[in-house]
Amino acid sequence: MTIPFIREQELKSLCQSEALSHALFSVDYLKGLVFAVASAPEIPMPEVWLPWIFRQHGQVPDTQTADKLTDLLMSLLQHQLRLMRDEQVTLDSTYVLPENAQCVQSSDLALSRWCSGVLAGHSQLESVWNNAWQKMQKKSPDAMQAAAKDLTHCLTMLSTFADLPLAYEQAKKRQNEEQFVLLLPTVFLSLQPALKTYVGLSGKLVEYLPNQFETFSQPGK
Repeated sequence: MTIPFIREQELKSLCQSEALSHALFSVDYLKGLVFAVASAPEIPMPEVWLPWIFRQHGQVPDTQTADKLTDLLMSLLQHQLRLMRDEQVTLDSTYVLPENAQCVQSSDLALSRWCSGVLAGHSQLESVWNNAWQKMQKKSPDAMQAAAKDLTHCLTMLSTFADLPLAYEQAKKRQNEEQFVLLLPTVFLSLQPALKTYVGLSGKLVEYLPNQFETFSQPGK
């Protein structure tokens, strides 16, 4: 069983407080964002990724609140890195697929908010991933083709669950919406393995990058 983040309630209380609720993205989104940061082939410094937690130009009201928020998010990052190091990459049990999920707006579904956070983090870190891809392509072009296919699959999975109504509409255009609804629970079961693949790909890419900090070690790093 995966060890939960022991400070999660503390993080939720702070993020949902009157002072911060309008400035920050949702806690689920932030958890997804931190997952993406932890999964990156090269972990960015806090001053790089911490601004991504804000909606547009959100601000923290005072230094004490900012310090507490930073401390909580760094603790979450370290927690996520420990799970990855111990090969315990799992989807939180709170992220479930309700009935008729394709009718639930992404902002109302915790699973969708989390997936949106992962995708946002990955998008911000695209240059980091591309740098690793280029080095892998030079040294192992055959391995890169398979890895790129796996990454595309992972991102497609995340995109599907980030906005299920949109995915359903796209299925309707392909005239296979009934099959989409029927298979959705089965596809959801493959999301967790896809997350493990995503983290594993990062570990493989790191082998092609020099001078990685041991502090942020991941499987294969």
